[in-house]
Amino acid sequence: MLNKVKNLANAYGVGGIKKSLHLAVSQSFVAILFIGIDFIFSKQLSVAEFGIWKEVFFIFNLGIPLLAFGLPEGFKFFIAKRENDFSFFFQNVTASLLKIAFTVFVIIGILNLLHYFNVFSLGPYYLLSLLFPIPLLAFLFNKVLRYSYINLNQAEKLTKLSIYGALCSLGIVLLGWLFLTKYPEEYALVAVFTYMAVFLFPALFYMKDLTFIRQPQDNAIVARKKMYRYGLPLYFATFAGLLSVYLDKFIVNIFEDETVFAIFAVGAFEIPIFAMLSAAFSQQIFPVMVRHIEDDNEDKAKELWLQTTKKVSLITYPFILITMFFAEDIIFFIYSEAYEASVILFKTYLLIALFRNNSYGILLTAKGHTKLITKISIAILSINIIASLLLYNYIGIQGIIYGTLLSAIGMNFTYLIREKIFFKFILLFGRNWFLSLLIILIIVLYFYR
Repeated sequence: MLNKVKNLANAYGVGGIKKSLHLAVSQSFVAILFIGIDFIFSKQLSVAEFGIWKEVFFIFNLGIPLLAFGLPEGFKFFIAKRENDFSFFFQNVTASLLKIAFTVFVIIGILNLLHYFNVFSLGPYYLLSLLFPIPLLAFLFNKVLRYSYINLNQAEKLTKLSIYGALCSLGIVLLGWLFLTKYPEEYALVAVFTYMAVFLFPALFYMKDLTFIRQPQDNAIVARKKMYRYGLPLYFATFAGLLSVYLDKFIVNIFEDETVFAIFAVGAFEIPIFAMLSAAFSQQIFPVMVRHIEDDNEDKAKELWLQTTKKVSLITYPFILITMFFAEDIIFFIYSEAYEASVILFKTYLLIALFRNNSYGILLTAKGHTKLITKISIAILSINIIASLLLYNYIGIQGIIYGTLLSAIGMNFTYLIREKIFFKFILLFGRNWFLSLLIILIIVLYFYR
């Protein structure tokens, strides 16, 4: 029976993905936790209060990667390129992240003092913001440790530890729910600790079981310079990319009130699931692609990327189709009928999920062409800003999502054309009748009300 299942998987092009699926499962725990968090707290808070709750998460999701200055990405590249120096780079990236967190704490402390002396107002984030370095460290260490397990080829162990961490995180989430029943006015404080718990407890389990050898720090400055030199262009690309991804929420947050922001954020809630699935597969193949390129086998790296994209699509597209069909039921179940206006936004974001089937810039990243990625990201961000604002003025908040969709298509196609695999990509989908059918059905369901 097991052999028949394996043969069927191979026939449809999704065989040999055990390790990638382990990464996808471990990565998806985060998405599941966030959906569970929305399910619990959206029913406990008013729409306006939940809007502020989502604003706290928005600040972390946008701000934390920008404060990392590309260090995790630099670390990922060098441990893939120089396997034997893993411990050395791990110690140096850890020291750098701790320094960043301390610097952020000092800056936030000064801002709180200025608030105290009425120089300017931090609003609801007075004192609360002093806790922000904790979620920052939890998120970044979680990311660095995941990269470590992937590079050490320990995907199954990562899944097991992620389960333990997710269960502990769920416990903190439930404690937060109980706390709010007694102190409902402290929902912003609970939001901070909830976000922290999602990343901190898995990171603690990862750290506990990670084996590394302490090495002399004689060349620590050199190592950090290398990671910054590689990571900083990616940082600027990340900055542009994050602004592009969160531009929609940024515009709504500026021009609309908390209630509209909550409705908009609810419509976008599914994005982490598909993004994390594609991230898991791209993280799995990244070290292999780097080694192919180092061995002057760029064609092998490109073929690996194309086949991985197909495998991810065969997994995610059926889920997108099912989710599109039950879109209204899903929104009403997880949130409530008060978020009816989120349904069409949710369905539009599902169209964007069609392009979350791999990391399209990974080939340039594996080749070390990080400056080019920065240029492309900035160009796409500019297009996104113009398109989103114009469409927002004409058709409202749904127009912002269309601007994001257009920029996602433009960015992905730019990478494909730059790497001269655009036509191979089109043929990959066109020759697979199952994927072609899924895409047609998804589009038909989108326009069906």
